[in-house]
Amino acid sequence: MADGRNLDAVLADANRLVQVMTENPSLVLGDLTLDVVKAAVTKLNALKQSRDQMRVSLTKLVDDTNDQTKLVNSYVTRGRSGVKAVFGPNSAQYDQVGGTRQDERKPRSSKKPKTP
Repeated sequence: MADGRNLDAVLADANRLVQVMTENPSLVLGDLTLDVVKAAVTKLNALKQSRDQMRVSLTKLVDDTNDQTKLVNSYVTRGRSGVKAVFGPNSAQYDQVGGTRQDERKPRSSKKPKTP
């Protein structure tokens, strides 16, 4: 929120204002009447409920997407391994499926201790 207050705190304060305005029907603050405040609180509650439902749906969608990503990635890994087994680790086909050809790999560095 812009002023740093969370939704629940604003709703609690608004409900207290509605209660005071209900107990004092003559309290009118310019164009701010009990009906205006009640309508705004009702709309805010509806928006909060809609937002919460959307968050649940979005969470499920994100989880489903992550699960499918893992599945597809496992297929890619298995496919790449299969192409490497069939065509070899230095083949163009292995390079095409995203593998690093054996000739393109950096040689391992020796683990000789550095002399000062």
